[in-house]
Amino acid sequence: MKLARNILLVDDEASWLRALALTLNRLVPEAQVDTCIDSRQVIDRLSVEEYALVLLDLTMPFHSGETLLEMIRTSFPKTRVIIVTGVNEVDTAVRCIKNGAYDYFIKTDKVEDLARTVRRALEVVGLERNYLRIKERFLSRTLAQPEAFNNILTCEPVLLDQFRYLEAVAQSPEPILIQGESGTGKDEFAQSCHQLCCSKAPFININLAGISTQAFELQLFGQIHTQEDGQISAQAGALHQVGEGMLHLNEIAELPLEAQAKLVDVIEHKQYYPIGSDRSYPVKCKIITSTQDDLVALNKLGKFRSDLLYRLCSHKIKLPPLRERKLDHSMLINHFIARAAKEMGLESPLQPTNLAQQLADYDFPGNLHELKGMVFDSVSRSDGVQLNITPFMEAINAQKGAVGISESKIIFPKTLPTLAEISNALIQEAMSRTANNQTAAAQMLGISQSALSRRITKEH
Repeated sequence: MKLARNILLVDDEASWLRALALTLNRLVPEAQVDTCIDSRQVIDRLSVEEYALVLLDLTMPFHSGETLLEMIRTSFPKTRVIIVTGVNEVDTAVRCIKNGAYDYFIKTDKVEDLARTVRRALEVVGLERNYLRIKERFLSRTLAQPEAFNNILTCEPVLLDQFRYLEAVAQSPEPILIQGESGTGKDEFAQSCHQLCCSKAPFININLAGISTQAFELQLFGQIHTQEDGQISAQAGALHQVGEGMLHLNEIAELPLEAQAKLVDVIEHKQYYPIGSDRSYPVKCKIITSTQDDLVALNKLGKFRSDLLYRLCSHKIKLPPLRERKLDHSMLINHFIARAAKEMGLESPLQPTNLAQQLADYDFPGNLHELKGMVFDSVSRSDGVQLNITPFMEAINAQKGAVGISESKIIFPKTLPTLAEISNALIQEAMSRTANNQTAAAQMLGISQSALSRRITKEH
């Protein structure tokens, strides 16, 4: 996973180099730590691999630390440098900071303070790289990996912007939050993110709806149990199984408050403890969450922790509901027609040319799930030539009927029309609403198709 977590330690003292590497591996387990004992190799190493952070000694043969600091800041400005040295001189520290060092530490300082600074520096580098990546993606208006979005059909500019944003932040070490109504495609976006950042690693989806704190801990962290005879049995949790892949926590708003606190620790410290174990394990996976609820509103009600909310909101994706994707209606209907016909072993019927226009004012409360159900029902009722649009018309009429009794009343003109005029007007309206489908129009009028055909013939 290409994240801003790789560190290069540079020191000519081998024992100190090994000790520092072990310390950082323990205190910053999410980082990838490399070492270099020869100062002449540093620039070549940085040219081959893009390091986020370099920890640099000052007194070394061949190239001094201050010389290397200047070379790194000139040639690799995106790489941060922390001085870790035995030289305890204020003037030297001030000079290094002025020349671009992120921080200055004495080797006798507490390693916990150094680890916190290292983690903070990695976060800064990650944010800077994400900003540049987002800027480049939006300025180019193109996708570097369009194949990652093959599972999402759209031509809506708003959704295409979300594609570019997701591609830009997919490599970020911070969590990604996907918000949207049920059926707007949150799972598909999570899968696209997986394709973008770690397609060859595992993808695990956990639905948190109705989950208890105990079940969450067991499913996420796993359990280690020691028998009376000393034998150890273990149940691997999702964080172990997913490795460097992606963990999708679906319906994050349903997570109990106590479990939310445990998730905060996982995100903050990048480590976890299996149930029954006092040994920590590093968290190396990408975490992506999704919800159909307003987390800010839940936070105000005391149902969602503030610390978790702020950590999840580093990168937010808001998916538009289907009613706001009018340009996609016709394309999506054709897609579901092809799927339905294939699954049912039927010929694909043609979509009426004005069906998408008739659906323009429909709210689609069930979004893509509802549209798919409508199309499958319509295909099953069709004759293989033209799509039977009765399910669509029933939904539209049900929505209109729910608006209110006053709006459902027929408003007559001052001079009442004749029965023949009313009959002709009803027939014309029914034929218009059903795209001239006599079967659907007859069902709407409560008469047989043959009776409707005779009336239409009589009119002409």
